[in-house]
Amino acid sequence: MREDPYAILQVDRSARPEVIEAAFRVLRELLLSEDPPDAPQRLAALNRAHRTLTDTGRRRVHDAGG
Repeated sequence: MREDPYAILQVDRSARPEVIEAAFRVLRELLLSEDPPDAPQRLAALNRAHRTLTDTGRRRVHDAGG
């Protein structure tokens, strides 16, 4: 199943770049402060989601279903 970067970052599909950036920072800090056993996998998913949604081309491809 394909990851949903919007769900991972807990933002709406229409979220502006500054909202995406803020969500990423907050979730990353929470994850790092809690340090759960699955932190490396969750951090990797956060980074992938952030990379997808902050790159206009990648976001467009994702939104188109690619």
